[in-house]
Amino acid sequence: MSAIKKLKDLLNLVTIDSETFTVPAKEIGWRRIFGGLIVAQAIMAAYRTVEEKSLHSLHCYFLRAGDPDIPIIYKVSKLRDGNSFVQRNIYAYQNKHLIFQMIASFHRVEDGLIHQDPMPHTKDPSALAEEIELLKKAFKNGPKNIRDTRDRLRPIEFRPVKPRNMINPKKEKPEQLVWFKTSSKINTDVSLNQALLAYASDYTILDTALMPHALSIFQKDLQIASLDHSIWFHRPFDVNDWLLYSQRSHSAYGNRGFASGHIFSQTGNLVATVAQEGMIRLPHNN
Repeated sequence: MSAIKKLKDLLNLVTIDSETFTVPAKEIGWRRIFGGLIVAQAIMAAYRTVEEKSLHSLHCYFLRAGDPDIPIIYKVSKLRDGNSFVQRNIYAYQNKHLIFQMIASFHRVEDGLIHQDPMPHTKDPSALAEEIELLKKAFKNGPKNIRDTRDRLRPIEFRPVKPRNMINPKKEKPEQLVWFKTSSKINTDVSLNQALLAYASDYTILDTALMPHALSIFQKDLQIASLDHSIWFHRPFDVNDWLLYSQRSHSAYGNRGFASGHIFSQTGNLVATVAQEGMIRLPHNN
């Protein structure tokens, strides 16, 4: 089974009752639960309680580190059901401990004013190398923890426009462009498209906060963890097609880094905006 089909299975929640669902959270190659997976599963849980409306925004907090060997229970609370907008609270539990919370808002399709930021001019993804191939080359003889990351199956294919030197990183502007799409084509609907975009959106965004400090995620003993994550969905899209993730870190202070990103379709439509703050703790600050 392909990596993207395995991820799709992890988004197929089992119903306990009309507002409670459960699903495994163990991905091959991961020693922890990836934050993007929890966001994606929470989106799918929320959609189980909504009809005829699409998710337009979400705001969430990662409260505890999850255990990949324990299934997650998602409980959805109905906050409001209006004619145009619907809001839900989603809670994720393991062993009765709350590990994650999200508020999500859904909107029925309407016509209205249209404008957007322009898409950056950049290289076509067909001219770029896959992130996994870059890692294999860079860390051919790396330590075991590096090999685990390198060999991890990728349900999402990433192609950085300007690859960084992850072994000996240099100081750079805190901004990057990355193309991404599903690693192989699958059947999707609105909910799955949004869940998979949310999954991918957590993958590289906090890296931008390391760039001005000549650091990479492979820095020994560097602790990095997502604290919160927000997404605004603007337009329809297909995650099977290339999407450009334009990311920038605006601040780092007090062991926290903040970054945001715009996600564009290959035709130039702004389809989503992302913001995240994360913990970035250097070894001497532990």
